[in-house]
Amino acid sequence: MKIKYYKNFLLDNRPSMEQYADQLINFQSKNFINFTVDSFRPNEDLFSKFMIFKKWKLRYLRYFSYTKQIKKISPHDVAHVCEPQYAHLFHNLNSKVKFITVHDLIPFVYKKKLKRNLYLNSLSLSYLKFYNRVFAISQNTKNDILKYTDCPEAKIEVIMRSVEKYFNSNTIDKNLVCKTYKIPTDKKKILISGNIFYKNLSTSLKVLNFLNKDRDDLIFVHIGSENEKIDGLKIFHNKLVLIPFVNREELSKIYKICDLLFFPSLYEGFGMPLLEAMSCGLPIVCSNNSSIPEVVGNAALMSNHDDINFFVKSINKILDDSDFKNSLRNKSIIRSKKFDIQKFHSNLIKIYQEEINNHYKKN
Repeated sequence: MKIKYYKNFLLDNRPSMEQYADQLINFQSKNFINFTVDSFRPNEDLFSKFMIFKKWKLRYLRYFSYTKQIKKISPHDVAHVCEPQYAHLFHNLNSKVKFITVHDLIPFVYKKKLKRNLYLNSLSLSYLKFYNRVFAISQNTKNDILKYTDCPEAKIEVIMRSVEKYFNSNTIDKNLVCKTYKIPTDKKKILISGNIFYKNLSTSLKVLNFLNKDRDDLIFVHIGSENEKIDGLKIFHNKLVLIPFVNREELSKIYKICDLLFFPSLYEGFGMPLLEAMSCGLPIVCSNNSSIPEVVGNAALMSNHDDINFFVKSINKILDDSDFKNSLRNKSIIRSKKFDIQKFHSNLIKIYQEEINNHYKKN
């Protein structure tokens, strides 16, 4: 079986999509050696390099250049498009069977807030119905696909994400990690992430402000691009450690030095930090919307995304009650085992094979 994963343009600057595609390729290349697994990344063509405005350049690249580039690719068995904004590639994919992953439909969920023209997004999503299968990374995402597109439910397959095996509860040299990233070793550490509005960083900082009034033994560790632009940064100059995006294996070490993950997100298609944290044995305090309950089950303390009082009390209890913290830690580890990486990929390969068999029966 020849499997080809279709990536984004580098100009898209979508680290989470890169991560998803790389996980698929790297794991399957090493563990399904009877298959040929590779990827295609489109390049900016000469014409696009003369385009000044990124918005128009991306539109040209996505809807014209990409479709033109893939016409030159040799035939293969499986084509898997890794992001829904490229669903319009369908008719140009030179494969026997075709798949696509939908992570979230945030532009549609927050259409009023974002005030964006979604015509081209809608155009791409109108092609979902033509794919052999559409992979949704949560039931919540499946529900959004049914709400915002005309994709038949029978074609949608919920296959939730997994994480690499170095996201685990094994012990590490925490002092060394703290030294590397200039993180105080004598403070309790609360991990937060993301700058995009739906990550709800404003609530995280409000909670930090309340915690800061009663205790001086903690810091927040923030991971994300451009985190130096966080509003109110100067107020928390000695309470907030900023770490830019790091490679995946280094990221797992950051989780392991922290005491808990605080994740008051407004919306998640899945919520990878939740699974990463659980796999490393972190207690979690989080919001209770979208896909989050699907991912954490009973392993987290959850409430509404703006329930400041609940979040402050929950964090204090975890930091002050070691037995309670350990019970949540154990729940996280147990819950994380439901997202087995081998099972995830085996399910994908099984579906690929089923659709190829159906293809040959029809032809």
